[in-house]
Amino acid sequence: MKFLIACGFYGLQPALWIGVIRSYLIHTRRLKKERGIFNSAIYEDFYEGRHFVRMGLIFGILASVVLGGFLSISLEWLIIYEGLLLISLTLIHWWLLSVTVAGIASLLALGLPNISELRPLLHWFEGLGINSTTVAPLNLLILFVVIILANAVFLNVNGGRFDSPTLVRNQRNNKTAVYKFNELTIFPFLLFVPGDWIHTSLPMMPLFQVHNHFYALLLVPILIGLKFTVKRSVPRALFKIMSHGIYLLAGIGVCLAIAGYFVPHLILPAVVILLLGYYLILGLAKHRDNQQSFEYSEVMDGVRVIGIQPETPAAKMDLKVGDVILEVNGISVTDEDSFYRALSTNSTYCRFKVRDRNDQLKMTESAIFKNSPHEIGVKTYTQLSH
Repeated sequence: MKFLIACGFYGLQPALWIGVIRSYLIHTRRLKKERGIFNSAIYEDFYEGRHFVRMGLIFGILASVVLGGFLSISLEWLIIYEGLLLISLTLIHWWLLSVTVAGIASLLALGLPNISELRPLLHWFEGLGINSTTVAPLNLLILFVVIILANAVFLNVNGGRFDSPTLVRNQRNNKTAVYKFNELTIFPFLLFVPGDWIHTSLPMMPLFQVHNHFYALLLVPILIGLKFTVKRSVPRALFKIMSHGIYLLAGIGVCLAIAGYFVPHLILPAVVILLLGYYLILGLAKHRDNQQSFEYSEVMDGVRVIGIQPETPAAKMDLKVGDVILEVNGISVTDEDSFYRALSTNSTYCRFKVRDRNDQLKMTESAIFKNSPHEIGVKTYTQLSH
């Protein structure tokens, strides 16, 4: 019964519901942006919420089953982490600091006894009866590695799957499309927390005694997510490269955790190394993107595809975001009017001549909705609302 109460307590934590609200706001802002650009949304469905729930459940179950019975964390870490989590979800709208929040919480929890400026905070914790002397510092490093690995999986599975454009101006003041990945999830991680303070404040929590120390069983909300803008690369390909780099970083973290088991003094530097390594990977990805010569900009000799609506004729064709449609049904097109006039020459079928981002020509064709060429599903600059 107490275990069920502990699970129910997870649903009362504000970080979870702020994360849900944040995910919903990301969805509504995307819809508003797409409708403002094209008069209709590219992706009507709430895929951000679907990923939030699905990935949260998968991460929560896997992490809790594999490590939940072994890891204990200090209440200092928990309080610092949840405080930073709430700040990042409510106040920082331009970046999801999932790895940074976990890294800073680990650094502060590990460094509290050694950083003189933070000793008042430590004394304040002790005044509340919060003491984590029974928690191995190695657990915080392991938890940090798990969070890094979860971010890699989340990015690998979801990054670049939904190409929703945002319009900006390039250095030549031409309109160009950029593609933002902006998703998050919060998963419940089953962890043990020293229970002295929890036992008096939250007596409904299940307690376990290990070596004369009490531990409470808590489902801790762990934030996973990223906001990253792709300007020139193929979004899906770039996010795959990023995720592979983060996988490698997690592997390095495992090696550092093994070393930390034998040499505890390495644990604090290991957290710093992993935190810096994570932002090095993001920086290298941004540099790689900026070095590409391609741009999703307007063209004069055709119409640039900057979005493809799912479950439409365009989604069934060999079209990619960034392609330039040069001819429709054998007729050259350069703007919206000529594009739809060419489509109207055949009410049930269309054939495109296309130049891809590598300047290679290809032909693609598909049946279209009868007498509805405007529902082809291709989103271009020429369809911008005024």
